Amino acid sequence: MSDLANPYEKFAYAYDRIMYNVDYPRWEEYINDLFLRNNHQPQKMLDLACGTGQLTMLLAKRGYEMWGVDRAEGMLKIARQKTEQLNLKIEFQQGDMRDFDLPQKFDTIVCTYDSINYMINEQEFETACRNVSNHLAISGVFIFDVTTERNIVKHFHSQTFAENDQDYSYIWQNIYTYADKLCRTSLTFFIREGDLFRRFEEMHIQRIFGANIIKKMLNKTGYELVSVYDMYTFNKPHRNTDRINFTARKVREL
Repeated sequence: MSDLANPYEKFAYAYDRIMYNVDYPRWEEYINDLFLRNNHQPQKMLDLACGTGQLTMLLAKRGYEMWGVDRAEGMLKIARQKTEQLNLKIEFQQGDMRDFDLPQKFDTIVCTYDSINYMINEQEFETACRNVSNHLAISGVFIFDVTTERNIVKHFHSQTFAENDQDYSYIWQNIYTYADKLCRTSLTFFIREGDLFRRFEEMHIQRIFGANIIKKMLNKTGYELVSVYDMYTFNKPHRNTDRINFTARKVREL
């Protein structure tokens, strides 16, 4: 028998080791290139769906005043530990992107690594955009990315990934359905507790959003679309694009 955990609560235990190949320095450099390209000079920034804080810490080292929000307390626990070890000053808060509530407004909010795709329908996506807007100053910038249907179908659909380590094992299974544009990922973890391993399950669901829907939602929720790029480039998305980066600017209060 296994325990059902909320997404990323148990994944957090080995997240940084499993995702060792994610090039966060490249991501941080790209975000700063977007700032320069748009003549944007951030001071106070929120990393939304910050996870274990890898990107948050790189941005803090750049000199920005950083806050981080994530739904999974397990991820935030690790983020706080790493931040303390590096003697960085970052405020981490638990919260869902649809309803987090901070006593701050920011000039910049970033939401990376297809976290937006966890909004499983247009209503949830719109709610998240509105809540982000509530935390942005006028002319504040919202940078986020989404995974594409091509990426999910080519690299994840009907595929299973697995790994064994000394203190954990996992099985990662993915199914994508074209009708509802949802990718359902079943994660099974076995985490060592003393001489035994305890089994945990997580179910992750991500929705694919087309660029036209995203543009419509941004306009509806008070943003001006600044740019749409193939990830890590300043080129238009194309049929082989796996991730699309959006930059939007808040132009009106809701």
